[in-house]
Amino acid sequence: MVHRYTSPKLSLMTIFKWQLSKRFTVKDKTTTSMVTQHHKKLPDGDYALWLGHASVWIHLADTAIAIDPVLGSIPMYKRHTVLPIPQENLHADIILITHAHYDHFDKPSVLKLLSNNPNTIIVAPSGFWRYLKGDITREKCFELEWWESVMIGGIFITLTPSKHWSKRTPFDTNKALWGGYVIQTKEQCIYHSGDTASGAHFKEIGEKFEINEAFLPIGAYRPEKIMKHNHTNPPEALEACELLGAKILIPIHYGTFRLSDEPLDEPLEWFNTLRRTNTYPFETKVLGIGEIYRLREISTVKST
Repeated sequence: MVHRYTSPKLSLMTIFKWQLSKRFTVKDKTTTSMVTQHHKKLPDGDYALWLGHASVWIHLADTAIAIDPVLGSIPMYKRHTVLPIPQENLHADIILITHAHYDHFDKPSVLKLLSNNPNTIIVAPSGFWRYLKGDITREKCFELEWWESVMIGGIFITLTPSKHWSKRTPFDTNKALWGGYVIQTKEQCIYHSGDTASGAHFKEIGEKFEINEAFLPIGAYRPEKIMKHNHTNPPEALEACELLGAKILIPIHYGTFRLSDEPLDEPLEWFNTLRRTNTYPFETKVLGIGEIYRLREISTVKST
């Protein structure tokens, strides 16, 4: 599966040289100053709540939506921030999965949420059900192509393009699609990009939707020659928000897993420096892990 927004394939030698160089050039920088706000359970009302990395809980129209829920450590990577809500008290009516990489699709976390609520519906990119056969019925797993939508209750969900790729085993490269999501009600329009590099897709999305909050990634950008094809750094995320025409940028994808060479706290420090020293045609809101962000009712739907 190759699309115009497929990240270029890196050679095994490039990856090997990077991993080898890390042994000699990258110091152990796994500490983080991230602040966590703890809750016994999910709060009431309409809100967005960041659980760390790319995991965002959104509550709209009496519906709990979990985006890329990762509730603990993942293979080869330790979680460096604590979960702000006990796993047993997390509830999701809808789970949105952006792509198959382990830091976005953690199967044990998804199965835990399914055990908490057997009626949960999963929305994922095309080809994704291969990873969930036997765990959820086909009728409860909606697979979408880019720009396809599904209405669940009063919530309209659209899969949007991202510049990335998909792989979970040595044999499934790009056999499932990847992307981000636009989540709409009559009052709200929220965008979560998933993993993505810079690209013209941000402008395309902005032309179709009137976005309030844009959850955009700012971490996992070093070494640049490898990561620039897959992720955005802080200035690229700010540029993406301007292309989207979004009203508020909320940074994610940093501070929780050490996936790349930069220190855990560096993405936010860089982001904060940029927003202090520059003027942007949108607001920025930095969330602590577990911080409740009350959604604003200012959106109108353009088109889909």
